[in-house]
Amino acid sequence: MNPLRALFMGISRMPPAVMLAIIVGLAVGVTFLVTDRLKVQEDDYKNKTDAMTRQMSKKSTVVYAVKDIPEGQTIPSEALEERQIEASKQPQDALSTSTLAAGRVSKYGISTGQIVSQHDLLPQQISMGFESRLKPGMRAVTFAVDNNSGVAGFVAPESHVDIISMVGSGQDTKARPVLSDVEVIAVGQTYQKTPGTTQAVPASSVTVAVPTDDAQKLIRAILASKIYLSLRSNLDHTPVATVDVTSLFTKAPSASSSGEVASLVPYPTLPPMIGTDASNPILDRNSSATPPPRPLFEVEAWAGSKKDVISVPEK
Repeated sequence: MNPLRALFMGISRMPPAVMLAIIVGLAVGVTFLVTDRLKVQEDDYKNKTDAMTRQMSKKSTVVYAVKDIPEGQTIPSEALEERQIEASKQPQDALSTSTLAAGRVSKYGISTGQIVSQHDLLPQQISMGFESRLKPGMRAVTFAVDNNSGVAGFVAPESHVDIISMVGSGQDTKARPVLSDVEVIAVGQTYQKTPGTTQAVPASSVTVAVPTDDAQKLIRAILASKIYLSLRSNLDHTPVATVDVTSLFTKAPSASSSGEVASLVPYPTLPPMIGTDASNPILDRNSSATPPPRPLFEVEAWAGSKKDVISVPEK
């Protein structure tokens, strides 16, 4: 027989008072069991909710880009900034400190305000090559500098400079900018900026990136003048007026002060040999033109200490 059925049959044979007490006891026991179970579930739910709340309110450090970083460029430390955000908003591979990105090469272009992640960086010891630093339409031009013209070695890759041409000497010296706000992409053989450097590194040459037309303008200035660099603040990109180096040289006047037009004097030419031009009666030995008169003879006549010169024709 089923044990539960036997239990109910046994209870049914008991006196009513005993039966009522047993039923009430069973009900209370079941109520306590259900209440305890619900309390355990409620406590578990509350613990999980509190854990999620703490996780969402927890702060984490991430690295933001504070200026645009082109693809293939060495990332400068001043382009990065560490900030605190909610841990729930932190990308899985986000960098937690700027030292992990400074000096590394960007694998993709990084925009201002973007969180820098590990996948934005090229693996260490891998370089995309010097030519990758040139944007489309730009050309690299290298020229010599010295300690004075190169700002005592304080110009570094990623610096911006004005390029000034100087011609003449003394009171005739002229100096004007020929290019404005030009980016330096290499100093000597170094084309990656060393983060945290505080000491100048003098070099004998500088390489800049300029548009094609400006490359020709710069080469003319290099060949015709002395080149000086004027270092800019990394926050100053205001253009300055520029000139072509040819405008610094004095041009020859096209007319004299009296208004007479200057003309070129031709080189003297030798006349043709006598007798070689039949159309020239003067030079033709067979010409019947009257020959020029013969020169006069001069005769000196003295009378005491007085001298007279008399010219007489040849007989």
